Amino acid sequence: MTNRSAVGGFVLALAAVAAIIFVGVAVHELAYASNHPYAYGPAKVIASAAAGGAAFAIAVALIGWALTRDARRQ
Repeated sequence: MTNRSAVGGFVLALAAVAAIIFVGVAVHELAYASNHPYAYGPAKVIASAAAGGAAFAIAVALIGWALTRDARRQ
């Protein structure tokens, strides 16, 4: 059986990478929207979706952190 601490750390690492990528996409799309004043509709939608993805990744990272914290207590 796999160690809960290792699984929690793996989840935490993957979620952190996903959050960084989502934030990068959101920043890129918002920069695009500011440089192209008449073609910003899809860019704002993509940036909003990326911000939501980053928030979800942070929530998953918190679950991974809770798994590692709980595994240390046992």
